[in-house]
Amino acid sequence: MRHIVITISEIYLDRLGEVAESLREEGVIITHLYEFGVIIGIADDSVIPRIRNRREIAALSEEKEARIPPPDADTQVFTDD
Repeated sequence: MRHIVITISEIYLDRLGEVAESLREEGVIITHLYEFGVIIGIADDSVIPRIRNRREIAALSEEKEARIPPPDADTQVFTDD
C-alpha cells in the first residue's frame, strides 16, 4: 500500500463526490477529500496504474520510500585521504 495524492482536473470539480466514490470502488482508501480537487489516500500498488490515466485525474503522485542508514553505518564514515 502506498500513500497517494490525487489532483482532480478542474472541469470535474463539480462532480468531486462521484469521482471520489468511483476511486473508492477501484480500491482507493480516501483519508482526506478537499473541495478544491485534492484527494489524499492509500492504494495498493496494483490500483495505482489503473487509476493514473483516468480523464478526471490531472496528477497522481505516490509516496516514495527512502531508506537512510544509521549514523554509524559505513556510508556515513568519511576517510581522511
